[in-house]
Amino acid sequence: MQPVIRKIEALVLSISVQSGVGIIETISEKDETKKSILKITGQTPLLTKDGHRIGVSAIPVKGRIIAFVDSKTPLPMVSPPQTTPLLVIFDQYDKKGEVVIGAFDEMLFSKQLKLKLHIKDSTEMVDLQGKRVEKEGLIGKILIVFYSTTTRSIPAQTNPTKIIVTDVLSTE
Repeated sequence: MQPVIRKIEALVLSISVQSGVGIIETISEKDETKKSILKITGQTPLLTKDGHRIGVSAIPVKGRIIAFVDSKTPLPMVSPPQTTPLLVIFDQYDKKGEVVIGAFDEMLFSKQLKLKLHIKDSTEMVDLQGKRVEKEGLIGKILIVFYSTTTRSIPAQTNPTKIIVTDVLSTE
């Protein structure tokens, strides 16, 4: 069964570190009444929009982030809600492109994202440690996909610039 991954786009209100865990307080870009707390552990990938690893201190207050969360993870009944995201992207204002996370089959199609990938020689394919991954290593895995444009077809198709194979979730 594929995980159901939800995308949260937010602005950073504050950042702190408590007991080795990064705490990012955010406010929704779409609804300023919705605040949330994101807990960043050592296992939470924190990346720039072009796929480079960064530390929590590299994200500025009022910076825009995109957090991906497993929608099946229960949230504690506190206000504002608190969760540990699967992935956080710092959305630098000067960088174009999109980032998605999802499971892809042997045809490099994601049913959840309705997205088909076309791998080119220039596509960088790595794991979270930066080790090169072959095309066969993408099948059935949760992928973080960086791309600039898609076709307007159904399904949308793209030539990703970078793919990171992650083990933050299982497709089982």
